[in-house]
Amino acid sequence: MRNPAQNDESSAPFVLTDHASLRMSQRGIRRDQLAAVLRFGRCRHTRGARYFFVGRKEVRRYAGQGLNLRPLENLQVLMAPCSNAVITVYRNTRPLRN
Repeated sequence: MRNPAQNDESSAPFVLTDHASLRMSQRGIRRDQLAAVLRFGRCRHTRGARYFFVGRKEVRRYAGQGLNLRPLENLQVLMAPCSNAVITVYRNTRPLRN
């Protein structure tokens, strides 16, 4: 199975805020993982921001295409509503509601 973290980051342009960069470093989240969430994850517009995340549905859907998104499951990216600025990145341990 292909690993999506090996894809070209240029497919999902983004700018990291200082806060996001610090949190990624603290949480052991790499830029290629963030880029994969932006490319393959679901997007929701909530509370004046955009949330990108990889849940069970995405893991199952892309497994059929030869992509292993399992390491990205529950990874969430919070972005500013009108720019490509990443505000923060974290793993959500609570299951997503549809």
